[in-house]
Amino acid sequence: MIVCASRRTDIPAFHPEWMMNRLRAGYALVRNPVHRTTVHRVDLTPANVDCIVFMTKNPRPMIPFLDELNGMNIRYIFHVTVTPYDGDIEPGVPSKADIADSFRMLSDAIGRDRVVWRYDPVMFNDRITPEYHKRKFETLCRELSEHTGRCTFSFLEMYGKLSGESTLRAPLPSEKEEFGAAAGEIAERYGVALTHCCPDADLSRYGIRKRGCIDRETLLSLGIPFDDRPAGLRDRCMCVRNIDIGCYDTCVHDCVYCYANSKTADRKKEVYDPAGEMLGGTVGEGDSIVGLRSRNVLRLSDL
Repeated sequence: MIVCASRRTDIPAFHPEWMMNRLRAGYALVRNPVHRTTVHRVDLTPANVDCIVFMTKNPRPMIPFLDELNGMNIRYIFHVTVTPYDGDIEPGVPSKADIADSFRMLSDAIGRDRVVWRYDPVMFNDRITPEYHKRKFETLCRELSEHTGRCTFSFLEMYGKLSGESTLRAPLPSEKEEFGAAAGEIAERYGVALTHCCPDADLSRYGIRKRGCIDRETLLSLGIPFDDRPAGLRDRCMCVRNIDIGCYDTCVHDCVYCYANSKTADRKKEVYDPAGEMLGGTVGEGDSIVGLRSRNVLRLSDL
């Protein structure tokens, strides 16, 4: 089973103690985000977990636990988001210099083949233009290319929560093309494989491949077993099947574009219990706990 930790929150940045407590206990409880009275008991023992995919904007708080994690004989990889946006868009994210430093530290500790750089999402407005991305993407390539072999991105999608957000808008087709042309050339020059997640445009002529985030190529290259059925998380998703153990409304980066947050930062801090079986909240009356341990029983409603 591939465990995602997590698309719904930033576990390495804000909840590393909870993550390690759950691995020590060998399980976690995860509330189904659609069927709210269903709670999954996810088996996190090494016999059941083929790989943990940590997704984060700040891996530094997780780094002190790597030695213990290695001793558990559980394989893991990191996806680290490093974007060129300022505090008006990513108010709770540490400085880019600090994230780049922790990115390099992480790569040196676990190997560049297990660290994926996420330049995601790619967005545009009056200030963030294709030329802006060209400058910033090259700067980040220069800083990170020795510490990763792959960068993945997707373009911002204006889903419901963002409909009234004046600082963001849907990318124009011409902007996608301009970004693809510039980023593809820069990535090739620095020896970074640039891939497009949930592709809504064909940028292959710029050397950009369509590829899932949690992808079969990476897992195959590391000798990690996986369920090759598509995850089906959203339109055009190319990820392999995985189970997310995170919880919405428990991240305090508070990025303007984030789909996983709706509550205030103070409230999100209140619901976090490092010793809890579940990240954010507890099991209540009327909830049913359902076992989930084998990759062969994963269902779309489990993800």
